[in-house]
Amino acid sequence: MRNAGKIITVAAVAAALAACSPPNEQPSDLPPGAEPTPSEQAAQPGTQQPTSSAPQDQGQGQGEPCTAEDIKVTQSSEGEGYQVTIPQDCAAPTKLLTRELQAGSGEAAAEGDQLDVDYSIVAWSDGEVKENSFGQLGVLSVQLGEQQPEFEGWNEALRGAQQGTRRLIVVPEDMGFAQDSDNPLAGETLVVVAEVVDIAPQQ
Repeated sequence: MRNAGKIITVAAVAAALAACSPPNEQPSDLPPGAEPTPSEQAAQPGTQQPTSSAPQDQGQGQGEPCTAEDIKVTQSSEGEGYQVTIPQDCAAPTKLLTRELQAGSGEAAAEGDQLDVDYSIVAWSDGEVKENSFGQLGVLSVQLGEQQPEFEGWNEALRGAQQGTRRLIVVPEDMGFAQDSDNPLAGETLVVVAEVVDIAPQQ
């Protein structure tokens, strides 16, 4: 009977140990104390791998600031105005940039001169034309040297232009429409294609 009691006790202990063991545990060929590699962990059933939460690169606004040469300007398919392509692999410029698209003729505009300008304004954020006077009645009149309360960039951007000059202008957000102007483009980096159609010298 003593032997029978010992057998029953051993069987009970073995059953308890089996109940405490983790389910689906696989035997390991690793030496004692060795840690499995990530690939070995991935191979083990029931092992969950972490997923990356890094955002996808949106392209636009990444990297070094764009130059004026990075921006593509083509004649509109409708024949009036211009199509502007905003680059996707560089950031919006933080200073005013210009590039000559067409040379003008005659005297260069000086401070105090009044310039009549046809223009097209494109928002950097979405590449859409927001304002356009090409093919429309009326032009924008800008007097060089005069404070432009709603668009600070005009003075610097049109300096030295001649009649017929067509110029690409990139206006950083702090030189465009003033924040208190209630213009929906306030605080927006702008790309402008401007063509000087007339210059009235200062009297």
